[in-house]
Amino acid sequence: MELIFFVGVLAGTFFPAHSLVQKEDPAPYLVYLKSHFNPCVGVLIQSSWVLAPAHCYLPNLKVMLGNLRVRVRDGTEQVINPIQIVRYWNYNHTNPQDDLMLIKLAKPATFNQKVQPLPLATSNVRPGTMCLLAGLDWSYDNSGRHPDLRQSLEAPVMTDKECQKTEQGQRHRNSLCIKFVKVFARIFGEVAVATVICKNKLQGIEVGHFMGGDVGIYTNVYKYVSWIESVTRDK
Repeated sequence: MELIFFVGVLAGTFFPAHSLVQKEDPAPYLVYLKSHFNPCVGVLIQSSWVLAPAHCYLPNLKVMLGNLRVRVRDGTEQVINPIQIVRYWNYNHTNPQDDLMLIKLAKPATFNQKVQPLPLATSNVRPGTMCLLAGLDWSYDNSGRHPDLRQSLEAPVMTDKECQKTEQGQRHRNSLCIKFVKVFARIFGEVAVATVICKNKLQGIEVGHFMGGDVGIYTNVYKYVSWIESVTRDK
């Protein structure tokens, strides 16, 4: 099982970012995929469906939504078991291509201020577009195993030509490349920067075998919309 994409696990680590300083953000569409192994992040796209990387197919998986703070409860917390997991038909754990899966929840999520679905991209994003990178993090006072903060940064989308010139981009099909500018900042945790949100729609989701550096590689969700709609409609 590959580690989830991470860019720093110690305070004072260089973290890729752009013009915005990382900030706490509600990001009600982010869900935490808890298991006995590495943590993962998914995105609520419908009341009963979560989109996540296929490498997050883990035993004893539970989907956690709403407030994640252990010490502070506000009534938005929801823990729902999956009843079905559908990985993209061409996914192979030895190859980072087509790293997507859909999780059907045992019961629909209850929407509130911290639990809301995110629409899927309806077109490819133009290079140079500034997009929001949303992910999960641990607060300073959290010594537990799961994150308790949702945070975000901004960064620009690269052109396909620029992406293909990088070592990471050459190895990924249907990818979305994000250019990071390194700044000194506090950590994101292991499950950081899991999604790319462009114009308030889900444009990218992290892939396995991330190789680091100043380029972030994400699965281009728009290329898989027809598959997502087919599965969620037929199931």
